[in-house]
Amino acid sequence: MKIAVPADGPSLEARVQVKLGTTPYLLVVDSDDLSFEVLDGPPPSLGSGAGVQALSIVLGKGVNVILVGYISPNISKPLQKNGIEVVTSVFGSVREAVMKYKCGGFDLAENSGRKSGSKSSAQQSSRWAEALRKTAKQYSTLIPVLTGVILLTGLFKAFIPKELLLTMFSGSMIQDTFAGAFIGSLLSGNPINSYVIGETFLEIGVDFFGVTAMMLTWVTVWLVQMPVEISVFGTRFTLIRNVAAFLIAIPASILIVWLSGGAS
Repeated sequence: MKIAVPADGPSLEARVQVKLGTTPYLLVVDSDDLSFEVLDGPPPSLGSGAGVQALSIVLGKGVNVILVGYISPNISKPLQKNGIEVVTSVFGSVREAVMKYKCGGFDLAENSGRKSGSKSSAQQSSRWAEALRKTAKQYSTLIPVLTGVILLTGLFKAFIPKELLLTMFSGSMIQDTFAGAFIGSLLSGNPINSYVIGETFLEIGVDFFGVTAMMLTWVTVWLVQMPVEISVFGTRFTLIRNVAAFLIAIPASILIVWLSGGAS
């Protein structure tokens, strides 16, 4: 079997080139014994016609397979008509590419030639079906989240006295930012819940500094889940990460509110 590979040098150790039209050399390799013929690539002066010239060279040598980084549809279609298999996204040396092809190391989805042509429609249909299945699954997981958000809104307004929250938030930029960061650190859950609580805070008079800090630490500082994080990443990493996230949330919240004009 003859395998054509665009290369940056005239040897099997040369690197596979990205395109046929810009390669300095074309190596035609016999897959049985790795003997090869070196051909000059199309001259750069051809410009956009270089790809067509490279195509003519390949067809003239009776190759069965092309291993290349990328090939445009305008070139791949004539190759398919001539029964030539094309494998794209190939990199490394020419020798490595040929050996990988011989061992079946390239995915069939990468082939645009004879072998993959009969399967492309089925593969495309399978991909669409998988995408639809994942989309439906994501929507189904959102239903309980949205239900929980609605319930959380009612519970928060019913059981958390407005007076209690206002004692924590005095209207001071620094104090409110620290208070919001502290509350966000104690709570955990879906980020959507932080938006619900943040809206409630704004309704009762908490400023944007406290709300922003609460939302930031809600998704970055997890005091409730620290035992689990410690079991996975260790005590030192967990403590440093949570403390750093808390401290960073303070100036970040102030900067966000200042840039967005939320303090006005």
